[in-house]
Amino acid sequence: MKIQIRNLNSSSTPTIFHQYSMIDSIRDFNLTIEPGKIYGLVGSFGSGGWLLSYFLAGKEELLSECLDMSHSIITLDDHPVNNDVLKRISCYVGEGVAEFPYRIFKTYPGPFTWKIKGVRSVADQIKEGIKRSGNPLTLEQIALLFELTGMDKPKRYQGRIYRPLEFNSGERWSASMAIGYAFQKKLYCVPWIEPHGLFYILGQLGRKLLGILRESGASVIIPVSDEKYIEGLADEIVYLKPYDLWKDNKTDENAIRLSE
Repeated sequence: MKIQIRNLNSSSTPTIFHQYSMIDSIRDFNLTIEPGKIYGLVGSFGSGGWLLSYFLAGKEELLSECLDMSHSIITLDDHPVNNDVLKRISCYVGEGVAEFPYRIFKTYPGPFTWKIKGVRSVADQIKEGIKRSGNPLTLEQIALLFELTGMDKPKRYQGRIYRPLEFNSGERWSASMAIGYAFQKKLYCVPWIEPHGLFYILGQLGRKLLGILRESGASVIIPVSDEKYIEGLADEIVYLKPYDLWKDNKTDENAIRLSE
């Protein structure tokens, strides 16, 4: 699976957990995303890294309206894509997959309320992903692989894996990746997580899990402000132009180099 981005120009307000957001812009952006590689998008706050990750996860509804299908700015294996295609192949790390949109509850409802509202637990989503994708692994195997907690507790005691993703606290980062892995997603899009979430996703466990995704043949997009955060992790680093540079010189190409 190869994704090619040509001359992407956009401004939007990406969000995570419906709580954190920022205005982000990207101009004249070009990149080819190859399978089994981790890409570090290095740029200052608002330079387009989060916007690109948000777009590729199919989270920006305007994307489908902006695409000129005869001169598409985003293609998958040389075929033009829209939001529906991106949602089928992507997992938005932290929020999970499009099949089960992330939801926020003002109060902590119990299992009975979840059942009435059709809210799926992490375990339910993993099992559904296995069923839909034909993933050869079991729920127990995926939970062990992604070090999810709660499998050893009876379901009635609501171990974390038996709760909705929204109620997994810091574990929702790894749980969301596990859900995407169950669905055999091929593109994992990490939001801008500085400072919130940086420890969870780029710590020792997070790096191990991102390596598992890479080994499965998936691509990973990680926007950060400094390459030190992804040192030894990213296969390729893309340096994003700050707003004050691309607004004055739109013809410059993005600077790309292989990580050490």
